[in-house]
Amino acid sequence: MEKWDRTTQLLFAAAIGVSRTVGGLPLEHPFDTIRTRWQANPANYPNAVRVVHEIYTSKGFLGFYSGAIPNTTRRAIKQTYRWPMMLFFPNFYRDHILSDRILQNYPHLPKILTGLSIANFEILVINPFERLKVWLMTSPQRISVFEFFQTHINSRGIIQELYQGMSAVFYRQNVSWITFLYTDGLTKTKFREYKQTQNLTYIDLFMA
Repeated sequence: MEKWDRTTQLLFAAAIGVSRTVGGLPLEHPFDTIRTRWQANPANYPNAVRVVHEIYTSKGFLGFYSGAIPNTTRRAIKQTYRWPMMLFFPNFYRDHILSDRILQNYPHLPKILTGLSIANFEILVINPFERLKVWLMTSPQRISVFEFFQTHINSRGIIQELYQGMSAVFYRQNVSWITFLYTDGLTKTKFREYKQTQNLTYIDLFMA
């Protein structure tokens, strides 16, 4: 029963994440397109109105949804695995990988290892979708995902193209995830010590 409850929690967390992505994307993606196009060519666009006009003139209304497929896929995958991984990995490292002596000396190590695991998984899986999204958004002409791969499938540089900027993402992702999860674990530990209980309420978790 305990195992089933744990599995249910992981599946529920994944379902909530995907629903957030699908629900918000139709409204968020056009603004993301405008921002990305503006950042890619800041000298050509003095203001947002100019960016909107350029996108609409060159690609039409659907131009605001350029890169929507890889963006939706990227965000859905991220939201599907993020919360389940955050729930699963600390216990996995604590119960199966790290010894009691290591846990006693470094109680926050499971959170750090979880951050490393999620960060590097994102780098390998999510980075190509992010790169493809930006490429489609900044393309001067409207092009589909199928047309992109049809054009580049025989190119030796397609992998290099999809993983461009990976070195910068590597440091950003690892620092971001480790800092976030370490701080999260430390804050919850202090709350438990302060309240002298291992069970935190929803209000405690929200404040933490």
